[in-house]
Amino acid sequence: MRIAALILLLLHTTSVVGEEMTGAQKEVWSVLVEQVGLDVKQDWDAMKKFIHPKGCFWGDMAPMPADSSEGFYVYYGKLRATEDKILAHHLVPVSVIVVDDVAIVNAYSHALMVDDDEETQEQVYRLHNTWKKHEGKWKLLATYNTLVKSQDDD
Repeated sequence: MRIAALILLLLHTTSVVGEEMTGAQKEVWSVLVEQVGLDVKQDWDAMKKFIHPKGCFWGDMAPMPADSSEGFYVYYGKLRATEDKILAHHLVPVSVIVVDDVAIVNAYSHALMVDDDEETQEQVYRLHNTWKKHEGKWKLLATYNTLVKSQDDD
């Protein structure tokens, strides 16, 4: 049942975008893809180049919004170290809106996870990201990411 729901979700979210992205949309989307890839690899030093100095980050893993201070990176690194290993991930765009030097990106992030007992599960997150050009480069200004609950979840 869960796999059928995920396939339906993939087909539905792919059809939401429906149109070819513009150059500006592709530019910010490719930056998001690279930033998420670095997050999956837990390469925090490389990921810092994508974070806006006034960034604010929030989601299921954070009890309150976090800023882009060095303390945030230490906390986030330790938090992510406790999670299951990500074997594979896939991003599905829902909407990419670019207005001047600001972009709002909504997407789904699918991650195939494996735990210490070698059991796998897929997690799907809703991503809501705000990007802003800073010194000529797209930087993640704000994010709110939430886990999509399945029917099997409590």
